Amino acid sequence: MAYINHNACTHLSLGVCTCNETFAYGFKRRWGYSTDLMLYDDPWKIKKVLQDGDLDKSMLLLAKDLAEDLVLSVLGADAQREVGTGGGIQVRIWDIDTKSMYSLVFKRLVYLGSYAFIGNWIQDFVWRRGLKRGDEIGLHWDPYNKHFNFSILQANQDSTRRIHPSKV
Repeated sequence: MAYINHNACTHLSLGVCTCNETFAYGFKRRWGYSTDLMLYDDPWKIKKVLQDGDLDKSMLLLAKDLAEDLVLSVLGADAQREVGTGGGIQVRIWDIDTKSMYSLVFKRLVYLGSYAFIGNWIQDFVWRRGLKRGDEIGLHWDPYNKHFNFSILQANQDSTRRIHPSKV
């Protein structure tokens, strides 16, 4: 005779379970966690379709909620304190398309109510990669190498690539 465990949810998931199954004794148990299997999770948590302001300023702006959830949360307590007090923290960014490493400063911009990667954003990313309006870029944290990965997720085919002014 098989043993039936009425005390566990059998869905395979890494997320919150909404399991509301009725068990043998007529009561419902809500566990809050599930084992429902998710076969794919997009690693590019930070995505941005570039606008003109991203291409002609010395910074890549990120919305406050996005930056706090996906950037600050991985930088550690000291970095969070530094950014929170108006300073900036140096972060490494690996361009996975060109296999090259760059460094930008992540900073809170109180006057805009947002956060930004500042420094050589224009030279190291916009000009070097020829980014243009409508390109979708992605960033995600690599916990093993302790840097962000960068990629052009989708290039806008409708307009011409920007070229560094010295090459015109």
